[in-house]
Amino acid sequence: MINKEFRYIELAGILRMEILSGFLKPGQFLLPEKELCQVYSISRNSLRQALDLLTNEGILIKMVGRGTMVAKDLDITKHETNVLNIICPQHSSYVIKALPILIEMFKEHYPNVEFRQFQTELRNEQLLKDLSGFGIRADLVIMSDNDMQRVPLDEFLPLEDIMPEQDFNNDHLVNVFRHRERLYAVPLTYSPIFLACNPKLFADNGLEMPTKDWSWEQFAEAAKRMTRDSNGDGLNDIYGLGLSSSLYRWPVLARKHSYLMKQEASGQLNTDGLAEFLEFIRNLIYKDEISPNIAMNDWELLAQLFDEGRLGMFLTTTLTTSMRNENFPVTVIPLPKSPLAVKGNLTIANGMMIPQTSGNPNLAKLFVQFSMRLDFQVRMAREAKFLSIYPQVNEEVWTELELRALGLNEDNPEQLFFMNEILPDSTVEVISQEMVKFWAGFETPVELTARLRDIFITSDIVSKETAK
Repeated sequence: MINKEFRYIELAGILRMEILSGFLKPGQFLLPEKELCQVYSISRNSLRQALDLLTNEGILIKMVGRGTMVAKDLDITKHETNVLNIICPQHSSYVIKALPILIEMFKEHYPNVEFRQFQTELRNEQLLKDLSGFGIRADLVIMSDNDMQRVPLDEFLPLEDIMPEQDFNNDHLVNVFRHRERLYAVPLTYSPIFLACNPKLFADNGLEMPTKDWSWEQFAEAAKRMTRDSNGDGLNDIYGLGLSSSLYRWPVLARKHSYLMKQEASGQLNTDGLAEFLEFIRNLIYKDEISPNIAMNDWELLAQLFDEGRLGMFLTTTLTTSMRNENFPVTVIPLPKSPLAVKGNLTIANGMMIPQTSGNPNLAKLFVQFSMRLDFQVRMAREAKFLSIYPQVNEEVWTELELRALGLNEDNPEQLFFMNEILPDSTVEVISQEMVKFWAGFETPVELTARLRDIFITSDIVSKETAK
């Protein structure tokens, strides 16, 4: 918090930003001093100091008897350009489809602001230092809830003062971006892991669209019937399922089968039901060949194959898959279930963060606040088909069947959880590394399960995470 004695400097920065960004136009009068004091919760003395500072800079002109006006002949080019540098994750559907809408709407209100986007890998703990070494001053960083676990949060501004425009009744979504009671990112959008399907491939193979009660046997049969060689070269080029080996994807299927992934307080990993589920999956991949195993560790390739109509079903998220396709209507379908299914669905989210070293933190905060505006959330949901942080927007844009398949229907919502709520990040890394041979087809589920059990019996991962 800025010392009250220097509040006028803070206010001068806010007013300067609003003028140079184009929100306040040359020749436009400011609000009367009394109203400005109320709007900015500042004393009359501090307000006048701020106005004097901007008057001395030639930005404001005091008109006796009329008030304070933005200088009519103000030349924006003589002042530092309002540029916001946004650091974006590589291969992000949000960056491709939603961010341009947000920037367009923001520039309608602040026309003098310019944006530069830098796409990079966000998992590097030295992210901001590396960018600085290349001469890039980061003002905003778009970060997934997973990647946020890996960056030093003391390098970012707390954002508790940025409030949603509507009551969105989703503390869970906000809390995933908190650390030690402080909010370090504002949620942009989120998505449960779900099955997207190509209804055309279902119809072409005489398959009915799945219902909410379809079984694993029906799921496997549908995937087999859609898998085929379409060009007669002897190799399958249409597959029934696109399955990612990412630990942020397949555990959703595991829960609906029989396996609850969790780590006990002792550090031991629960493996009850894991071998049975992985045996089912291994048979689908390597015996029935219903999923392109070469693409299991490449979600970008899987997304491309789905868009091209080469996958009947795809385990994915709205942050990965375009929900608008010119060749077929992308449809959300229920996950198969067994009598031993575990309730709850894995979720991922994107948030926006502001580095401590931002060159224009007031403007950056304004942009973050703008992302929570209702009008932007509506456009984002309608045009880019992302889930809004506001349930009322999703109910307007998404169909009842889609919301039910996503587990977001109002009558019987599915409990949503984030991976860091069930496994520490270090545990995720260990399991991912240890499963490489299994996904490549060189290790049986029984061998993998036994090895994981041994690793975590002697593991000190939990104590290391607690020490952090």
